[in-house]
Amino acid sequence: LERATWLDHVAQALRSAQKPAALAATHATAIPASRAVAAAAVAMVADDGTQSRQEAGAAASNALPSDAPWWVRWTRWRQQSVTEGEAWETELLKRCCKTPMVASNVRVGPGKHDYIHTVSGGTPGQPPLVMAPGYAAGLGFYWRQFDALAPHFSLHAIDWLGTGLSGRPAFSARGREQTEAFFLESLRAWKSKMGVGKMVLMGHSLGGYLSACYALKYPEDVEHLILVCPAGVPQVPDDWQTRFQTMPTSRRMLFKTLMWTWDQGLTPGAVVRTLGPFGPGLCKGYVNSRFNRGGDGLTADEAAVFHRYFYQITAAPGSGEYALRHLLAPGAWAHAPLERRLHELSVPVTFVYGEGDWMRPEHAVNLCKRLREDGAPLCTSDKRVEIIDDAGHFVFLEQPALFNRSVIDACETVLGRAAARAAAHAMPRAAEQTHTAEMSRWAYRQGSGVDSGGGGKGAGGDAGAGSEPAASHT
Repeated sequence: LERATWLDHVAQALRSAQKPAALAATHATAIPASRAVAAAAVAMVADDGTQSRQEAGAAASNALPSDAPWWVRWTRWRQQSVTEGEAWETELLKRCCKTPMVASNVRVGPGKHDYIHTVSGGTPGQPPLVMAPGYAAGLGFYWRQFDALAPHFSLHAIDWLGTGLSGRPAFSARGREQTEAFFLESLRAWKSKMGVGKMVLMGHSLGGYLSACYALKYPEDVEHLILVCPAGVPQVPDDWQTRFQTMPTSRRMLFKTLMWTWDQGLTPGAVVRTLGPFGPGLCKGYVNSRFNRGGDGLTADEAAVFHRYFYQITAAPGSGEYALRHLLAPGAWAHAPLERRLHELSVPVTFVYGEGDWMRPEHAVNLCKRLREDGAPLCTSDKRVEIIDDAGHFVFLEQPALFNRSVIDACETVLGRAAARAAAHAMPRAAEQTHTAEMSRWAYRQGSGVDSGGGGKGAGGDAGAGSEPAASHT
């Protein structure tokens, strides 16, 4: 119905005698269901003679993709479609990065919705880096990594099955094991279809948890594991719920309500879908607030595109989002925490955190200390935690330059020592973190932003047993 309505909209533009090229540029981007038809519309209207075909095409390509026509907006409750989501992702990548990235939907099963949305680019022949987003996020969140990492990797950013712009099959998994299999088996089918060899697998938040599960199950597929602010690392403290008993009554009731909604499977996507035409405004407010708290905030141009992309992937039909309660208990405590499972990991792993991340980095520091006691690191970046200052949970958006350098450093063995150092030479480097015996504060080595060697003590005292030797810099 939307496609037919859009074609009627183009036909109306073709019949118009006023400002034909401008009208074509407007109508060709209203619901970009067919780029070929849009281009044809521009070309046909340009033949009117008032403007050249090249000028008309430029007007269409430079126009910001608009929302759907007003009659479509006011006759549908949810302002979302696959076509609009793909258009806003394309616009985000076009405006915010220079590296050409090719989008594709890779089939991973027999069902209509069994496909994983992928954007690929970078340098052929370089080691493959597969980038997986977190919960309620999409591959477009990595736009600030593509330009910096493309010369050194064959890049593949994916949306997990049932999330982002991937297919949204009915989610029928019950329990943790079935839920993990829903994501892990589809990722392995994707890897086989894409012909990707042994890969560097990088996952954020819940995507980090799933990436770790994948590396545990299929270590032969993973060259190096990078966990960015991963969910599900620590075990739940025995007394965590009793801490809320001393709160005022109103807060205790709010806490109990949130616990109940979590157990019932209420998700952020369900809220946005229920709000209908008010959902885009909610997503816009969230993006403008959440991604401008610190570090390199979004520009007005970036935010204008990003919040529309974010709405499209959040308001899409529910599927993979329902996995949350099967993997994590209320409070985001994992049912099967990684600190009990990573002792079986046989591939190198590096953790990267923002200092202000609510997924507290000290849990990973303690875990890596125990992992090193179990066995020596497999490479210099194995069992290591990097913490980036002035950043939180979305460290790759808030401090992209420092984060990109951390990825290069983590992959020194994969890229080759000389190539990795050459790639990292011009990049600023994240601070080397040490921790005091009481784990009460972090200490940082200060530097000029490029490698200079050296060691020494951090500002917070002697390095703890879990710190790495080599100097690092802010």
